[in-house]
Amino acid sequence: MVGIRLMIIMALVGGIIAYIADKMGTKIGKKKMTIFGLRPKHTSILLTVLSGMLIALVSITVVTISSESARTALFGMDKIQKELKALNAEKEQASMALTVARGNVAEKNAKIAALDEQIKASLEAKERMESELAGVNEKYNAAQAEVESLSQAKQQLTNDISKLEKITESLHKGIINLREGKVFYRAGEVVYATVLKGGMGSAKNKEQIGWMLENANHAALQRLGDLMPEKPIQVIWISKEYLDDTLNVLNKNNKDYLCRLRTIANIMVGELVLCELEMVENKLIYPKGAEVFSANYDATTMKMTPDQAIMEFLTNVNHASVAAGVMPDPVSGKVGKVDAETIVQATNQMKACTGRYKVTAYARGDITTAGPVWVGIQIKQEKPVERSYDES
Repeated sequence: MVGIRLMIIMALVGGIIAYIADKMGTKIGKKKMTIFGLRPKHTSILLTVLSGMLIALVSITVVTISSESARTALFGMDKIQKELKALNAEKEQASMALTVARGNVAEKNAKIAALDEQIKASLEAKERMESELAGVNEKYNAAQAEVESLSQAKQQLTNDISKLEKITESLHKGIINLREGKVFYRAGEVVYATVLKGGMGSAKNKEQIGWMLENANHAALQRLGDLMPEKPIQVIWISKEYLDDTLNVLNKNNKDYLCRLRTIANIMVGELVLCELEMVENKLIYPKGAEVFSANYDATTMKMTPDQAIMEFLTNVNHASVAAGVMPDPVSGKVGKVDAETIVQATNQMKACTGRYKVTAYARGDITTAGPVWVGIQIKQEKPVERSYDES
């Protein structure tokens, strides 16, 4: 826009000056005016030249006034050329510096690439070392675990040795007691047995357990007889773990349980009665009147005497009761309870039988796991005579 405006202004100014010069030339030509003694023709030429010069000068002046770029081009060209020369020199220096910098960058890039390779190699070496370290740590942990296991085994062996030493000492004392002392209880013998009821609440259950221990201690003291001390003492010992387990079972279950305190070794007079606690649910095994065991006999072919037969029959009653769930005495293995009168009368009945007959043992009351198996004996002859004995 600035260039077009300058061109318009210069055209207008040139036109005005040419018009004025033309008018002056016409007047000078008509009047035949002369300047500096020149002929009119030459004067007209001179004015035309001067007007052209004036047009050029005015045009330059107008351009100079109107445009800073034109002023700079007219009056600052030398300065611009010097500056351009200086800039070209600086450009050459910058180009040289850029070439050097590019060379340096290439060199640095090569060094960086080499460093990258070293870093990569270092990382790979680090990964290998970490992997090896992990393997070493695993071996170390395994070794630590093995050491700990060996330490525990050593401690266990030490404890076992200590226990064995105590057992050896106890056995030594036991041998001396066996030679010189009196056996108070045999190993596994029942010191005391009772039935405890579950589901009565923790406080009541603790009272039951305390009552059981008190009665067991009293039973042990009574067994001493003449050797019993003047003042009652605690002769029963049982691990607290047994008592805690018993209390836990009673608290969680609304059932009856047979609890038996049994000795864990032969106990000599003067030693504590070391016991374990045996606990089983006290279930109903035989209701009153139920058949416990029966057997058929033939008097014509039987090789045993009636006395032998009745004893064998009672032994089978004992085995059948134990198999059904009645807890036997751990020492004798017996569960039965038959009075002598019942045995005598049953034997006499068997002696009186001829031919084939059946002997049946039946429960004279409800029989539970705790026992005892209290039975009556019934004998029935098939023919011709039927005799029975029922003690109820």
